[in-house]
Amino acid sequence: MTTPTTGRTVIVTLPPKLPLLSSNQRPHWATKARRTRLIRDTAAWTTRALREAPMQRAVVTAVVHPKTNRQFDPDNYHPTAKAALDGVVDAGLLPDDDKRHVIRTSYEAGPKTPEGWRFELRIEEVA
Repeated sequence: MTTPTTGRTVIVTLPPKLPLLSSNQRPHWATKARRTRLIRDTAAWTTRALREAPMQRAVVTAVVHPKTNRQFDPDNYHPTAKAALDGVVDAGLLPDDDKRHVIRTSYEAGPKTPEGWRFELRIEEVA
């Protein structure tokens, strides 16, 4: 099903080499909490720096750019996407990340980036 968008897209790119969270990892709870906070805070200040007007509803695509050509599953980076989306909400771009404001979240692999793994949220405003 296609969701009608307004054509406005905001891309929140986290810096390369930021430690990402994957569903395959099993870190200590304190390590996971520190990484989650780092991703959330980084996404918040990155979103604020864009100085974009708030949106009410959006479709979100999480794009994972690998460092190598090895196979990987972009869906496994859901913990990173959730933390980053919480940061976008903290910055005020979206009022909340519930089902009324985030219509759909999808995951895709981006092109290889030799400087390190990179993660971005592509946020498309919905009419």
